[in-house]
Order: sequence, then C-alpha cells, then structure tokens
Amino acid sequence: MILAYLQPVLLLSQLQVGIVMLAFTLSSSIVQPVFGVLSDRFRAVWLIPLGCLLAGMGIAITGFSPNYNFLLAAGLLSGLGVAAYHPEGSKFARFASGARKASGMSLYSVGGNLGFAMGPVLVTWFFALSGLQGTWYFLPLNAVMALLLMANLASISGLQKRDIEPAAQKGLHNSGKGLPVSSLPSVVVPVVLLVLLVVMRSWVHLGLVTYLPQYYIHHLHQSEVYAATLVSVFLFAGVLGTLAGGPAADRWGLKTVIVGSMASMIPFLYLFQYVSGIWLLLLVALAGFIVVSTFAVTVVLAQELLPNHVGFASGLILGFAIGLGGVGTTLLGWVADHWGFSAVFQTMIIFPVVGLLIAIFLPGREQLSRRQAMP
Repeated sequence: MILAYLQPVLLLSQLQVGIVMLAFTLSSSIVQPVFGVLSDRFRAVWLIPLGCLLAGMGIAITGFSPNYNFLLAAGLLSGLGVAAYHPEGSKFARFASGARKASGMSLYSVGGNLGFAMGPVLVTWFFALSGLQGTWYFLPLNAVMALLLMANLASISGLQKRDIEPAAQKGLHNSGKGLPVSSLPSVVVPVVLLVLLVVMRSWVHLGLVTYLPQYYIHHLHQSEVYAATLVSVFLFAGVLGTLAGGPAADRWGLKTVIVGSMASMIPFLYLFQYVSGIWLLLLVALAGFIVVSTFAVTVVLAQELLPNHVGFASGLILGFAIGLGGVGTTLLGWVADHWGFSAVFQTMIIFPVVGLLIAIFLPGREQLSRRQAMP
C-alpha cells in the first residue's frame, strides 16, 4: 500500500513498483536459507529480536525516500530483517507446538499475517497524520516488540530442550547430520516440488496485494481509501485462513488442505473482474482466506520432510520460496505496463493451475508416516 502512495511522487512505472517488491523479497529469499543453516548449527535465538528491529527500520525510512534508489535500499534492509527473524522464530514455534504442529504453526503465523493485514490500515492512518513521512511510526512499534522479545529470550530458548528430549528418544534428534545418499531423491524431489508450489502461491498472494489497489486506484479511479479497504479485507481474511488451515491439516492431512486451496483459487481469480459492490468484498475475503490458509501448512510439510534441518526448511519456505513472489510481481508489472491491469488478473490464473498440478505429487499423510518410521 505504501507503493501506491509513493508511485506518483517518485514517478514510478508499474515495472519499477514490481522491482521494489522484488528488492524486498529477494533480500529475504536469498539470505533466509543461510540464516536457517546457521539456526540449525548454532544457537542464534538473538536473531529473533534483531530481525524484528531491522524489518521495522527498513519500512520506517521508505517514506523519506528522495529517489528510487533510496526506496530500493529501504526494501533491502527490511527484507534482511525478515530473513534474520523467520528461520529461528519458526523453529521455536515448532518446538512449542507438540503433536499438533500445523495448529501451532498457524498460531505463530497468524501474528505475521495479522501484522501484514494491519499494514494498509496503519499506512493510511500514519499518512493522514504526517504525510509520506508517517512511515517513521513503524519504528517505535517494532522497537517495542524487539525489546519484549529480548526480555523473553530465556523462556524461548527453553522450548528447544523440551522438544529435543522426546525427539532424541525416537532417534529424531536435530543432530545436523546429512541425509544418506540413497534417500536423497525421495527427499529432494518433494522438497523441490513444495518450493515450486509455494512460489506459485506467493505469485498470487503478492500479486493481489500489489496490483489490487493499483487496479482500483489507477484503472477504475476509485479512492485510495477504497483500495486500502479491499486489501485489508483480503489480508484480514487471510488471518482467519491461517487459523483455520493448521487445524484442518492436523485433521485431514497437509496435502489435502494444500490441494483444496490451490483448486479453489482458480475460480475466484477468474471472477475478480466480473463482480462489484458487496459481492466484490465477499470475493476478496474468500480469496484471502483460501490463498493464505496454507501458509503455515507448507512450512510444517517442509519441516516434516527435513526433520533434521528444521531451520533450513523454514528458511527455504518462508524465505526462498515465498520471497520469489517478488519475481511474480515484477512479471505482472511488465504485463500491466504492456497490456493493462485486466491482463494481470487473467495471467494470475495460470499460477494456481500450475500449483494444483504440483500439489497432486506431494507426499500425503501415509507417505509422511512411513518416512518418520524409517531409522
């Protein structure tokens, strides 16, 4: 939403808007698996408050951007903070979840998705108070959260010991040892498929967040408030989807929820340009619920596929795969510049179709159980 305000001020093209999103996402997607490896090998719980602070600093300085290059640097800084935070944070969320790992990861993920959903509302409010430089209000919010996390690092660290002891009894201790060569194909193939699926989902997610407000402001000439309302409805519905997706996966299986989500995205994306009024709000809400419902589910599936490399698995999904959503926004920006915003939504339908085909080949509950039973 910040980009919708900055675009006319800095005279950005739609392609440049996409590149700014790419700068943010690539700074976290490329680096985050590295932080995940460090998380698996060393005690780095201090990255949780540090990452939170850096992410807030990057967002806080965007409103002070005198030019396009400064805006890109701010996006890079915020992305680096996200990269530092997520692998360590999601690892400890898994430790705290017990047997219901998808439900626990949903509760952890809902915090980030709720903050993401509140973004357009806060941006609109902060800009009303102080103009573009109102982004600085994000800094004290993140600083307070970082201090709270720092004050509770000891209790967060204690979760790891509680998780390791029963895992060690089952031979599942996170020892950091590599996989046997013979088992590499059976692990690498589903992990690669899962990464590709999350990329497809991210292209839909970030594509809607980036170009839904652009479509209604610059194409349909609606107000910024109306566009912000649509984005907020989408994101807040995603919070509910996050809460529902985890328990559903614990009950019916990770793969079942992923397949259902991908299949449901296709008709909703098709209908976006053909509804208005209350039906549009309902459609946006349902789309947000469905798209984000697998956010925590895919993280847990990656961790189940790589139980000895939980930090790396988390960084791979939360960072690399989700971060590559920026590639999708850049592609969609190019489509918008050449064929208009209507073509953006038509192009976007391709992504869940590909995701659904990939999801069919992911391991189901029985296959995962057989993996865990192997020595």
